[in-house]
Amino acid sequence: MIDRDLLTNLIEKENASRNFQWKAQELFKNNNNRPSKDQCMMLQRAADLESEMANMTIGAEKEQHIREMNRLDYECARLQAEIEHSYAVNKPSSGKPSADKKDEGKKIPANNANDGNDKKTQEEIEIDRAARTWYKEAPKHAFEDVAGMEDMKTKLRGCVADARANRLREFLQIPKLNSYFFVGPPGCGKTFICEAFAHELMNKDYKFISILGSDIISKYAGTAEKSVTRLFEEAMNSAPCIVFVDEIDSLCKNRSLPNLPEYAANITTSFLTGYNKIHSEDSDVIFMAATNYPNRVDAAMLDRAEIIRLPLPDREARCAAFDREFSYKEETGEGEDKKVEYKPIIQLKKPLSFEMMAEKTWRFNYRDIERLASGIKKTLFRELIDFFGEEKLAIDALKSGEYKLTEKKFDEILSKFKPSPKQEILRDLLHWEKKVQSMADIAETDVENLYDCEALNDVPAAGEPKEEQPEAEAAESCEPVYPLSEYFSPDPMLGLVKIRFGIGARTPENPVVIVDSEEVAPAMDEDGFAFTYQPEDDEDEVRVSVKDNNGFIGSFTAKIKRAISDNEDFDI
Repeated sequence: MIDRDLLTNLIEKENASRNFQWKAQELFKNNNNRPSKDQCMMLQRAADLESEMANMTIGAEKEQHIREMNRLDYECARLQAEIEHSYAVNKPSSGKPSADKKDEGKKIPANNANDGNDKKTQEEIEIDRAARTWYKEAPKHAFEDVAGMEDMKTKLRGCVADARANRLREFLQIPKLNSYFFVGPPGCGKTFICEAFAHELMNKDYKFISILGSDIISKYAGTAEKSVTRLFEEAMNSAPCIVFVDEIDSLCKNRSLPNLPEYAANITTSFLTGYNKIHSEDSDVIFMAATNYPNRVDAAMLDRAEIIRLPLPDREARCAAFDREFSYKEETGEGEDKKVEYKPIIQLKKPLSFEMMAEKTWRFNYRDIERLASGIKKTLFRELIDFFGEEKLAIDALKSGEYKLTEKKFDEILSKFKPSPKQEILRDLLHWEKKVQSMADIAETDVENLYDCEALNDVPAAGEPKEEQPEAEAAESCEPVYPLSEYFSPDPMLGLVKIRFGIGARTPENPVVIVDSEEVAPAMDEDGFAFTYQPEDDEDEVRVSVKDNNGFIGSFTAKIKRAISDNEDFDI
């Protein structure tokens, strides 16, 4: 049977690859039949797509995608060599290129001063200009604006405090370089907390360099390796400094992935070389990186940083996020008398509360909450305009509480809202965590027996197609709550059935089962949880819902299968 989702995904990637190649041809024609970096960028994107399709297919189709990827890689390398040769032949012999007006008057660190631009190629000048954009102003949000994540904030606050005690750190010979690797699904707050951390340290004269990995690849095609090298040079020369690389999986791709394009492996090597340099010189640099796909990042990089797993926001964090979305900051007074108050934009009509909103939005990330809140505001905006006619009357009604958001209105908007799909990425993260844990367990075994360890057989290889993974394992990782058996049989004497289930979403706190409108506290056993239930004589299945202290977790259907002798319709 053909996997329709896989087939649709392949068709989309095939069309995208052809589109990128068509754009590359158009760029070549528009540039008077001369190669350009934009053309190389299009070919690199097409090669990446061919690599992804090769990993999704088998047999002759897989070989075809590999051949196409190699052809595109070769064509891209040829064009890059031609571009570099053109720069070398046509570089200016004297005079300095004019600076961009947008760079005039802009503060640039001393290490960025370019003396003797006449000796630089156009490519190097472009990298210099790009480096100026890496330096960021202090982010506006601090730790106090981060909802939840208390353990994370405690860890990073400790790093901030350590930055003040340089003499003690040197005496204890503690390395200056700190490296953190943030891993988690999209919208869980990785970038937000990194920027909040930078805000705290920039008050202590730290500079902040922030880049998006995909920008280096797309904007500087053919010069990515040099741009990566320059990134770490900037970090060393600007110390004390914070370096944040978002989407690091674009810059430091896992070299063990099958069919990895050659240019991507070269960029990874340059990245690791640059990182090793700031490590060997013990630069006063705090390196932070974030990714949604840790399995795509080279293991050598993962080994060099402390991995920090950020889950989806819990109920407390979701509650704070809703509070923030429906409030505004009002500052009064000046100097020491300055006060900051948060006032509601939209008041809530009881029993609706932010806690109730949080409970109804399990598995939402921060972006889902932001989009849902935006949808609510737009709906109320139209209703207020239609009802009051004048903006002033509508604003006064919101401030006074004359017009409030009701539970019915919230549920109506929520029922039409579709949160971002997370099944696949959560499954990938779970497989990656199992792999990391398995390798940690293997590391504790005898080295001589390392390759005989059965745990290796349970660890999926990097880039392994999803269809080859065990179905049962994938099902457990995708469902928040799932039955541990296909059918449950009642006790023939008592008529009670023992229903056993597992929870794959989170570690529950005081779980409660809701079945037939009754609440039951399940017992924990070796494989999960269990409770007893007395079904009606004609009841073949029962719907079971599970919640805990943090709110609703999920539901499943327990199928009941009776022995033949229990069936009243059976005639002996």
